Amino acid sequence: MNPAGPALAGEPFPGGGQAPPAGAARADDRETRFPRAGDPGWVEAVAALTGVAPARPEPFLEALTHASYRSEHPDTAGPDNERLEFLGDAVLNLCVTDYIFRTYPQRPEGELSKLRAAVVRAETLAATAQRLGLGELLRLGRGEEATGGRQRPSVLADAYEAMVAAVYLQEGLEGARAFILRTLGDDIRRLAESSGACDDPKTALQELSRRLGLGEPTYRVVGAAGPEHDPRYTVEVRVGGRPLAQAVGRSKKVAEREAARMALAGLEEPAGPGAAAPEREGTA
Repeated sequence: MNPAGPALAGEPFPGGGQAPPAGAARADDRETRFPRAGDPGWVEAVAALTGVAPARPEPFLEALTHASYRSEHPDTAGPDNERLEFLGDAVLNLCVTDYIFRTYPQRPEGELSKLRAAVVRAETLAATAQRLGLGELLRLGRGEEATGGRQRPSVLADAYEAMVAAVYLQEGLEGARAFILRTLGDDIRRLAESSGACDDPKTALQELSRRLGLGEPTYRVVGAAGPEHDPRYTVEVRVGGRPLAQAVGRSKKVAEREAARMALAGLEEPAGPGAAAPEREGTA
C-alpha cells in the first residue's frame, strides 16, 4: 500500500487510465479533477486520492454512494454507504483512541476524551474528506447535488467514515490505522497541542520539549514571600538547561502551571542570549 499523490490533469493515474483534462465539463457542467464513482477511471482516482488501491472495487463504490443516489437508482446503484459509515465510525474511534492513548501518556482520561471528540467530530472529518477530494467522487442524487450535498459537511464526514471502513475491510486494522494517521495525523497533533496548551500547560510543555529533543522541563522555587497564611512562590522553569520563564503563584503548583504556560511561548520564540526570563503572577 503505497501512498500516491493525485495525478495531474491528462496524466495517467496509478494503475492505468487518465485523469480528466483540466476544466473538462461533465454532464452536470461542474469542473472536476476526478471522475465520479462508477465512471471510467474512478478506481484509479480512489488510489490516487487515498493511497489505497482497491483490490475489490465494490466496498469502495459502496463507500462513495450516498443514500439519495440509491433512492433514485434502486435497481442499479447497489448499497449506499450508511452501513459502512457505521463500521467506519467504530474503526475510526478505536484507532484514534489507541493513537492518542499511546502518544500522550501524561494526559488524564478527561483530556483524552475531549481530544478524541475534537478529532472525530463532523467538522474535522469533513475538512479531511474535502482535502482528499472525496466529495468529487461521491454518487449523489439530483436533489442532493442541487442543494450542495457535495460540499455538505455531514455528507463528507459520512463519506470519510465509510472510506475508513472500506480500507479496513481490504487492508485490516493496521491498514485502516495507517490510512487514518496519514489523513488525520496532522489534525490530531494540531488539536492536541492547542487543547494541551489551554488545559494543561505543563504537559503541553513536556511534550513540546521532547519533540524538540530538549529533554524534560525542570522547575525550581527561586523565591517565597508573604505571610504563612497567604504565601507567594516564585518558580522558574528551565528547558534544555535554559531558563525560559518565572511565575508567581499562591502555591507552587499554580506558579509551575503559569511558568509552563509562558515557557510555551518562549520555545516558539526563543529569547536571545542573556535575555531576562519574564515574570508573571499566576492567579488560579
